[in-house]
Amino acid sequence: MFFPACGSKGQGRVSLFFLAAFFCSLWFAAPSLGQQMAAPPATAGSEASKADMDKAKAIGTRPAEAPAVLQQLNSAIEQLTARISPAVVQILVTGYGAVEENNRGQTALITREHAIGSGVIVDPDGYIMTNAHVVEGAQRIHVALPMPSVDFPDRMAPVGKQRIVEARLIGLHKDTDLALLKIDQTGLPTLSLGTRRPVHQGQLVFAMGSPEGLENSVTMGVVSSVARQADPSRPMVYIQTDAPINPGNSGGPLVDSDGYVVGLTLSFSPPRVGARGWGLPSRHES
Repeated sequence: MFFPACGSKGQGRVSLFFLAAFFCSLWFAAPSLGQQMAAPPATAGSEASKADMDKAKAIGTRPAEAPAVLQQLNSAIEQLTARISPAVVQILVTGYGAVEENNRGQTALITREHAIGSGVIVDPDGYIMTNAHVVEGAQRIHVALPMPSVDFPDRMAPVGKQRIVEARLIGLHKDTDLALLKIDQTGLPTLSLGTRRPVHQGQLVFAMGSPEGLENSVTMGVVSSVARQADPSRPMVYIQTDAPINPGNSGGPLVDSDGYVVGLTLSFSPPRVGARGWGLPSRHES
């Protein structure tokens, strides 16, 4: 601090001047000092804000809970699939077929052939329905009963433990493309034929079978047309669906949302028709 000197008058004025300047500097410096002292709380607030942002980001990366109606649909489809899959079998056919004459050097005219189709158990004593073209000309027929369903891939049972039994052909009707097989098993799960249940355009349907040999596969679609006459010269009508159907699906069931069989799937297109999904109506099966 400056005090007035005992000297001349000019020195006193200078001292007073510096004293005033000193107080002015303190006056203007006070706000900046206050801001510096208040800085630590601001830093703490910013850290809390950052923590809140990190928490919000973490929550945002989690899958949102599906709407209740979607959860109900998913649960209904899972329950339906679990109910119908034990009654759907894979059909293994061994027979002989003509060799294509692409190579004139070949001497054999016939060769041993293997085919795969699907079928549905309609009676607990071992009666199985399938398409006639699946077993036509077969020398031996075997049925692979479905394996228990699993929730995780690493719990799947080895293929060697698959239950494969021999089957015999009871009857075959080419015009309706239907065949009935019998295996020596009892107490088997079955599906009911919806022979008197109406089928509507746009109705939800499910196809189950062994497409390309992939046993117990399910696909979903809608009824595109209730009665499609593929060949005008024949009285046969088909159910058209957009549910994916591939070779190996033939003979498997086309079921409605209640689990009734409304038709048997066809993995080939009827004459004069392009690639579509087809099913033989259940009224032909009764």
